[in-house]
Amino acid sequence: MRAGRVVSVEAPGRRGSGYLIAGRLVLTSAEVAPAVGEPVTIVPVSSGRSFPGVVTWRGTPGALVRVDDPGWSDVSDPAPVFGRVATARAGLPGETWGSASRERVAGSVSFEADRLVLSAPDEPAAGAAVFCHGLLVGVVADGGPGLLEVAPVAGLSREPGFLEAAGRAIPRLAPVELAAAQLTEPDQPRSPATLLSAAAEVVGFRGRQQLIDELGAWCSGAGFATLLLHGPAGQGKSRLGHELAGRLTAAGWATLWLDEAAPTDALAVLADVVVPLLVVVDTAETRPDQLRALLQACAGHDGTRPLRVLLLARTAGDWWRLLRTDPAAERLLDGASVVELPVLDEDPAGRADAYRQAIQDLAGTLPHVPGYAVHNWASVAARLTAEPHDAGGEALTVQTTALADLLDAMWPGPAADGRKTAEDRVLAHEQRYWSFTAAWHGLDVAEPALQDVLAAAFLFSPTDSEQAYRFLGAVADQDRRNTLRAWLADLYPGTNGRPWGTLPPDRLAERFAGLRLARSPGLPEPLIPVATDRQLRRMLAVYARHPGLAERLVDLCVRHADRLTPAIVATATSIDTPEPLLAALQRISADPDTDVERLALIGDGLPRLSPLAVEIAQRVTDRHRQSGRAAELATALNNLSIRLGDLGHNGPALAAIEEAVMIHRQLAGERPETFEADLARSLGNLSVRLGELEQPEPGLAAAEEATGIYRRLATRQPDTFVPDLASALMNLSLSLGALEQFPAGLAAIEESVDLYGQLATHRPDTYLPDLAAALSVLGISLGSLDRDEPSRAVAEEAVTIRRQLVAQRPDAFLPGLATALTDLAVRHVVLGERESALAAIEEALAIRHQLVERSPAAFGEDLEWSLHVHKVILESAAPE
Repeated sequence: MRAGRVVSVEAPGRRGSGYLIAGRLVLTSAEVAPAVGEPVTIVPVSSGRSFPGVVTWRGTPGALVRVDDPGWSDVSDPAPVFGRVATARAGLPGETWGSASRERVAGSVSFEADRLVLSAPDEPAAGAAVFCHGLLVGVVADGGPGLLEVAPVAGLSREPGFLEAAGRAIPRLAPVELAAAQLTEPDQPRSPATLLSAAAEVVGFRGRQQLIDELGAWCSGAGFATLLLHGPAGQGKSRLGHELAGRLTAAGWATLWLDEAAPTDALAVLADVVVPLLVVVDTAETRPDQLRALLQACAGHDGTRPLRVLLLARTAGDWWRLLRTDPAAERLLDGASVVELPVLDEDPAGRADAYRQAIQDLAGTLPHVPGYAVHNWASVAARLTAEPHDAGGEALTVQTTALADLLDAMWPGPAADGRKTAEDRVLAHEQRYWSFTAAWHGLDVAEPALQDVLAAAFLFSPTDSEQAYRFLGAVADQDRRNTLRAWLADLYPGTNGRPWGTLPPDRLAERFAGLRLARSPGLPEPLIPVATDRQLRRMLAVYARHPGLAERLVDLCVRHADRLTPAIVATATSIDTPEPLLAALQRISADPDTDVERLALIGDGLPRLSPLAVEIAQRVTDRHRQSGRAAELATALNNLSIRLGDLGHNGPALAAIEEAVMIHRQLAGERPETFEADLARSLGNLSVRLGELEQPEPGLAAAEEATGIYRRLATRQPDTFVPDLASALMNLSLSLGALEQFPAGLAAIEESVDLYGQLATHRPDTYLPDLAAALSVLGISLGSLDRDEPSRAVAEEAVTIRRQLVAQRPDAFLPGLATALTDLAVRHVVLGERESALAAIEEALAIRHQLVERSPAAFGEDLEWSLHVHKVILESAAPE
């Protein structure tokens, strides 16, 4: 209850309200508090007892006071989660909690003339806490009825000294309009292992200064940008994300730490955000569908303020390649930064310092864990750090080792077996907590069975009561279900409506679950029919990562292929140990009883460069050929051609697309209204494939035929086919240019530019990038005909559009701007405009050097071309 944190703050000539935000720290209004260092009296409304306090910080609208009495007892009510209003939406539902009344006072919160105001019918006191969507957004600056000014936490965070005085009480600010999508963490440690959670931030942040500076630079500037930070579990990705969010709080940023179970419709608000916002997606590789929805929502943002998406993942493998080529995401992710997180400490001295810091910080926090306050952790820490100790360079391994050493020193016994890994030693101590809590709940269940339930609860962590009911119904009999649910919720309380939480960090939970799967092979069987796809993917990932379970996993997948195939495909492309899952897909797809729909599902979900995907595409083609379904066969041949071409098998790819064109031509002759568009698409792919094989004449014929079909279709259905016609005309222009038919190529690209211009007028977010690309081709076509001044003008227009796009989404459009600038430099050189050429190419080089630092493989060739142009300019004649 929030009433338990409401206090009265009193000083000579002053009286108002305040709110306990952490421990002894009270947030109130500057109207209520005297100068820093002056005494105040603090009276919790729940008890009426007076405590002395002191003002520790005072700004223009707000203040912090600290209870200064050894007799004070910390409040057990959950600590508040802080937020800020992030859109210009008026009348957001709000409420105040103040000392004038222990009950809430309902009202509404709005931005008005850059001020946060509260409209409430009653008279909340100055210093009363203001909540919006459950988040603490500020305190009432001045009491009274009507429209009241609020001292927002976001504004206070930017004032000198506030965050330092608040300490860790305000880790970050969540956007209130996105509260339904925000992941919250338990605020109190329940067991030793919970101290290892990255969100707890128990061990102080160390090192990574260069990376933090680079992330700060990435956050600078307006518009949208994405960065993928990847590294093995335990490397420190999540901790780095929390650190970045904390530092951005001082600049007034909001942070959305996205809940994996967030409803998709809640993300639509992102388009309306008017404050700097960081969106963090942890374990991003496991959330492809949510990422698509997130990026779709971000596409509607106007780019006037920074919007950054930080993806945290264990790998940058197949899942990332699939996402970047997804039509719903590719434009937003084109040019996204990819950073591999290195080991934290590589030198012996740094590793010894990391261990020492972990021991000291954990020892300082263990007394806050229930049941651990009576021990002298300081003396144990001093003993453990008397000599340097090297626990490795991986952040979580160091901290897990430090925690295991502290616990072993206090409770020597079987858990302190030096032959065990640090994770297993921590788990052994955690089991004492599980057993004690089970006994307190009256659970008379054998220890192995209890641990199986716990492992299943971690694997299939439900997100709501309905899922919890199905889960418990599969693992326990009727009379124990309620007790088991209460036990699980007591061990690791759930947040965001979850019935219970999980053992943190993920790597520890996965280790425990993997051990139980090894000892209890039948553990997942009753849960597979009732689990969600997300739960199945987590189970498969834990199986695949645990050594010794590969054969069991393959067998499980094959036996439950009907239920597991979608999850197998999704998991195989998202983890760093996909081999057993790929082996299972191989067996499932090779089974003659596997239907063509499942084969297509497997093939479509695999990366484009996967040899298995080619095998499956061939099987799908063979099945349709055997069944005599011509339309499906043509589509399958088209897909097979693309797959073969991706692997460089251009001859077979050409044969497949030629057969597809032949079938589509026959079908279009019989039913043009149904199959003409398919024929045009196949012809377009045939043109591309012929170009790869350096057969420009037949490639041009295919491009001309495709353009003719799209022209007819666009006449009948312009809304549907004009974009296809514009694209076909651009491809036709390139095909004509390859054969040096420059006048015809110019006519085609001029028509394409005209069409894209019309489309961009009505839908700029969708078609401005296409217009810029078409203008670049137009500039080259004009130059080929020695129309140099019009070519330069077109190149300048392309640069202008690219700059406009970069302002909105720099990651996506910086590569295109560098290309347009290089093209412009060439146009200037041709006209002898050396200084203008140098200015354009130097800007292009600055961008391309930056891009190559992020991804050498993706942008190396582009940089080489710009360097060549730069060299030509330097060697050219004297300046104009």
